[in-house]
Amino acid sequence: MSEPQKPEVDQKPVKEASVLDEILSKPADSLIPWESATLPSQGVYYDGKIQGGAIEVRGWGIQTDKILATTRLAQSGQSINYVLENCVKLPNEFDHKALLVGDRTFLLYYLRGITYGNEYEFLIECTDEECGHVWTDSYDLNLLARTITGPNTEIGLEPFKVNLPYFSEIMDTEVWVNVRLLRGYDLDAMTRRRRMERKLRPTARVRAKNRARGQKKVSKEVIDQTIEDNLNLIIVDVMGDNNRRKIEQFVSKMHAKDTAVIREFLKNNSPGIDPSIEVTCPECDTVITMDLPITESFFRPTVPGGNGE
Repeated sequence: MSEPQKPEVDQKPVKEASVLDEILSKPADSLIPWESATLPSQGVYYDGKIQGGAIEVRGWGIQTDKILATTRLAQSGQSINYVLENCVKLPNEFDHKALLVGDRTFLLYYLRGITYGNEYEFLIECTDEECGHVWTDSYDLNLLARTITGPNTEIGLEPFKVNLPYFSEIMDTEVWVNVRLLRGYDLDAMTRRRRMERKLRPTARVRAKNRARGQKKVSKEVIDQTIEDNLNLIIVDVMGDNNRRKIEQFVSKMHAKDTAVIREFLKNNSPGIDPSIEVTCPECDTVITMDLPITESFFRPTVPGGNGE
């Protein structure tokens, strides 16, 4: 007579316990392993510290999730810095904030792809005021690989000389500036400035008191200083003069034709990806051109059959 078989219920806890122990015994790097990636800049603008743009990345884990869930960090713009610090390994102790903006943007989409998969769903509102339809669209992040722009080695290294046509014409001589590419720490500087401006902005109560006193009404509209801030950051010198005060005064006097030339130069020569997409409203067929939005759903997995909310 054969021996009675042991019930499966007696074996299952032992097996599950062994799996748990095995997971707990593994180092974190083996559970969420590092993998190789290459920056769009190919490391050209990093003084040889990132050879060929070779880096290591990994999907984000619970520590990164905690960071992304912290409202204070998200509002200050620091969450992206923390994500890069936790999920990107740079050689030679290179500072993540010194990465070009184009490389940082590439990494953000790349990390989202290896963490949650390349299907990204997001909400869109039709730009046609008579329509205003809101729907969920989706995008395959793999398609961004087709838009990668590498470094333009023909123009040499930073800073880059850009001639200003308007000033050159009215001054009857060549007027030029040397410019550099934007880094992560530049974005931090602009974010800090915005936060300071918001703190200094009069509150609704102060505006009401001023009106009661007969003082001139202050508009709630705040002039966007982004273009001027960018120029002040990226212009290294004006015809060899690197005095920051003079540069800021120069920028404040620039003609739109010259600022457009600088922006176009940087757009054409900055390594990175092109996140611009075209979507069509399913309600009114309006074609909308926009940058792929980074919303709250960007930091969450796409749920099959979900509504993207």
